[in-house]
Amino acid sequence: MSQALPLSLGLSWFRESCRAVRLQPLSYPAIVIFSLLVSGMLTGIPFIGTLLASLWMPYASVLTGFAARDTLAGRVPVYTTLIAIFRDKTSRYPLLMLGLISSVWMEVDMLIFSTLGAEELDKWEITTEGIDLASITSNFPYTAFAVMFLLYLPLLMMTLFSPLLIVQNRQRVGKSLFYSFFGVLRAIGPVLVWVLLAGAAAFLIFMGLEVIFGLLGVPQLFAFLAPIIAAFFTSIGQAGIWVMFRDIFSGSLPDGSMPEDLETKDDGSMTRRF
Repeated sequence: MSQALPLSLGLSWFRESCRAVRLQPLSYPAIVIFSLLVSGMLTGIPFIGTLLASLWMPYASVLTGFAARDTLAGRVPVYTTLIAIFRDKTSRYPLLMLGLISSVWMEVDMLIFSTLGAEELDKWEITTEGIDLASITSNFPYTAFAVMFLLYLPLLMMTLFSPLLIVQNRQRVGKSLFYSFFGVLRAIGPVLVWVLLAGAAAFLIFMGLEVIFGLLGVPQLFAFLAPIIAAFFTSIGQAGIWVMFRDIFSGSLPDGSMPEDLETKDDGSMTRRF
């Protein structure tokens, strides 16, 4: 992990991410949507919803990551990988700890945001029709948001690959956070290229369809298709995490044995035992 990766790798990652959705346009996005729905349902639980969603996040990352791996390998992605991870103690408890760390970090981050932006947030207005957007735009807490983002960025870098490092490479929580952070740092160039390409593609497609449907006089059709397109781009994003992980840590060997329901292949990847 000592050498930086070439910028051109970002384009290759984007192509591979799109290929995952093209190979399994129904099965793979369905798994991604399932992980998001579970997260949303957990978040809606009173008092402990945020904590439960944070605990679910590492498992969802492994589920969608391995689903992308199976898709790109020509296999149909399935949900049973999640069961195997839950059954494996070596993975289960570190993933729970990772989710707990993320939850505490986010709670502190949000507390700092609400404290620094208290004056602006108090000026936001809620009417009978909902939140007044004009009051938000005129009183947006830019400083508080910048501080919140800067505090969240290290957490994102540390947790982007750590769930896969815990399961695939059998690393401990602390080591996975360390390797994930510096893995992103090493590949920051191609990662930014991937982000720019994905963002530009999403912007062009959304804006293009909105203009087309507006000219055709059926703007409601865009409102119907927008969530579907968003689901596909979310799937591309999740596939991108696996593709990046695969290439950044291609030379890393597992620190320990694999789960009982999974086995290691010669290239270092894992596959399910049937």
